Amino acid sequence: MARLKWSFKRYSEFLKDYGFVLGHINGSHHFYNGKILGEQKVVQVIFSSREKGCQSNRTIDMGIKNSGIPKKYFEEWNNSGKIHDDIIY
Repeated sequence: MARLKWSFKRYSEFLKDYGFVLGHINGSHHFYNGKILGEQKVVQVIFSSREKGCQSNRTIDMGIKNSGIPKKYFEEWNNSGKIHDDIIY
């Protein structure tokens, strides 16, 4: 699957569409809390000029793992804005 090149803003919008809310901020690290498939999840999004407008591979990969949302859902949202409401509870 292709690499997701998302800005801080785009990544935050995706998480909000999946029911995540900003929990807290620690410097440039923003932590979003959500519930996927009945489990509480915390995902980190980094706001940094070093990221050059794009989240690093590591940040995106950790977000996919920590969110509990399959990577294909990230890609579908990126391509068409589709949200899989059945996993949000």
